[in-house]
Amino acid sequence: MTTIAVVNSSTRVTTKDAKTMVRAVATQMTRHASSAFAMRPIPVVYLDDVSAAQPGMWVVNIMDDSDQADALGWHTEEQGDLIYGRVFAAPVLDNQGGVLDGGTSGVSVASVLSHEVLETFADPHVNLWADTGKGFAVAYEVCDPVESDGYTIRDRYTGEAVLVSNFVTPAWFDRSASKGDQLDWMNRVDVPFEMTSGGYMVTMREGKVKDAYGEHFPAWKRAAKEADTGRSARRLTGTEET
Repeated sequence: MTTIAVVNSSTRVTTKDAKTMVRAVATQMTRHASSAFAMRPIPVVYLDDVSAAQPGMWVVNIMDDSDQADALGWHTEEQGDLIYGRVFAAPVLDNQGGVLDGGTSGVSVASVLSHEVLETFADPHVNLWADTGKGFAVAYEVCDPVESDGYTIRDRYTGEAVLVSNFVTPAWFDRSASKGDQLDWMNRVDVPFEMTSGGYMVTMREGKVKDAYGEHFPAWKRAAKEADTGRSARRLTGTEET
């Protein structure tokens, strides 16, 4: 069975905090996301080093910033099925976010990890799109549309509150969804394909892919999106990194 393995290569996130956020995301996966998507949950585990990853694991690496990506990004000799994630701590911490809590910006490194894990869970190959029926399609990225919203999960060992990301449900991608359907976990959106004011979407019209931002999407997060080396970049280029 597939496992999502999280490795901490960041100098700004302690091993203790990395393990705490991994436990919170594992709880979110089993109690919330898997039921919302009617899918079997994928185990989320912590590894001390990327070299401990077993063949077939999906590795998410917590790094300081994108400058580390080439040196510390996950690579595999397995051909044709490279699935990985990257979480950058510096943009969050340098803009008044926290490691486990949201700081003053309302964003945590833990919520970015949650975001990456849930989107890998829902669309591991970064190739799914939903037709809006309005002449364009929206990328199947389940946290982007509501990414400025989050909620806390209490760590079962320490009792610490860990901020994780809100996410949209499959009904959000269904243009025929009814009014009573739950479109996101926190009930922040009312109609399919609607994003919150701090949300973000990748759209495609006539084969051309571009970004769409909510009116209150933070400038620093937009800069991070545009410089991203992960899922967003692969959507915009139409290619997967190796």
